[in-house]
Amino acid sequence: MNQEKIGKFILKLRKDKKMTQQELADKLNVTDRAVSHWENGRSIPDVFLFKSICEVFDISVNELITGEKLSKEKLIKQSDENIINTLKDSDKHKRKSKSIITILIIGIIILLIAILIGIKNKYPKIDLFNFTIQQADPEKPYKLEKQLEVDKKDVYYYGLDFAIFCEKNEKCYQVKDALKHSQISLDEFRKYLEKQAEYENYKIMRFWDGGTTVYSKGGMQIMFCNTIDGNKDVYIGNDKMIENLHGEYCGHKRNEDESYIRTYMVLSNTIYSKDKEYNEVLLEDINGKTGKAIVGKSFNLVPGHAYYFSFLTFDKFEDTIENIFNNSTLLETKELDEQYDKSDWINEKIIVNEDADNGAELNELEHVRMDIVDGTLTKASAKVRITDYTNNKYTYGSDFRIDKKVGNKWQELEPKNMMAFPDMAYHPDTNGHLEFDINWSYAYGNLTSGKYRIVKYALIRTEECDSTCKQHYFSVEFDID
Repeated sequence: MNQEKIGKFILKLRKDKKMTQQELADKLNVTDRAVSHWENGRSIPDVFLFKSICEVFDISVNELITGEKLSKEKLIKQSDENIINTLKDSDKHKRKSKSIITILIIGIIILLIAILIGIKNKYPKIDLFNFTIQQADPEKPYKLEKQLEVDKKDVYYYGLDFAIFCEKNEKCYQVKDALKHSQISLDEFRKYLEKQAEYENYKIMRFWDGGTTVYSKGGMQIMFCNTIDGNKDVYIGNDKMIENLHGEYCGHKRNEDESYIRTYMVLSNTIYSKDKEYNEVLLEDINGKTGKAIVGKSFNLVPGHAYYFSFLTFDKFEDTIENIFNNSTLLETKELDEQYDKSDWINEKIIVNEDADNGAELNELEHVRMDIVDGTLTKASAKVRITDYTNNKYTYGSDFRIDKKVGNKWQELEPKNMMAFPDMAYHPDTNGHLEFDINWSYAYGNLTSGKYRIVKYALIRTEECDSTCKQHYFSVEFDID
């Protein structure tokens, strides 16, 4: 179609009819500007207007498309040409549309590639070379904080300001950001830790609760949960994390996760599994009874040596060596000093779903007592006297906690402020006496009416104290009116 020719044809037909542009526009329900554009050849009418224009000027569609009046013979011939031209135009439009669509698709692909390249440059894959943490301020209470969820696993920090992944070129990334942007996966992080453990840069401790593993180095601990209940969470924290969480990790509840200790002599230790990950050990308990157990090789048990074994238990069972190892999680082992005898052996009762620290009976020490000195008790403080009849078997610290009796159960008070205690050991005098001034007002405020107790613990002087040393609790009760 010749746009200019059609426009001049409409102009002639309008003038022949003695119509203004506005009058034609009104008949066609368009603006006079649209009519002006047609007549000047700047545009042609929309197809849906062709019939109305032809009715106004009493012409055929072929004549409108051709831009002139046609005789009968010409009309037939031109009709065929118009059909052919229309088909050609249609095919041309289709090719043009296809070209436009192709160009758009290519443009979108290029844009997506550019975006992906930009993302890749901003969040490149990490070739992990080193892992480090920044511990939180020790003067403030340590917290367990969920950082993110990735691969349907929750990632927690404990007692940290941040954790860092570093590459060999010393370029470093925040752990939570790197995991969030898929720069590294948790599986890749774990493979790094396993490899470091092979080089003995990290220690490994495996729990028998389905396969939970703890990697430790210096002042940090990383726990990958894999419990029989299907928990796969990850915990990253300082070296006090496992001790301070009291078992409240990997989906376990705090009051279900108190451990107990047994001492065993290792009689033999042989490879049990094809992958050499587990050994079969023959053990002897305090009563001379023997039994076999399957233990991870990471515990490194030497025949002829005695060890403290710390267990976590969730179900009741008959107390035998085999049952303990089959039904409990072995948390850790600690070798006794060479200069030991069976009086140093520990044979604690099996703890199932009990809170050992906050139980009703804390005075497990024999021949040790604690009293409040007469006239010193107030709502804010008291002076206590420890009387030790064991000839200096124990050593004491200045730390303490306050429990309140609610119903028939003791509950530890939630401190308003955390207190820092000097890392010092105190020993009774020649008469077996040791006194402490205890002021709890800063941590707990003044106590309201009720029944309370002060809880302290002692350590065996001959036992080397580290994060696994056994704490022996004792207490004194008092009333605030």
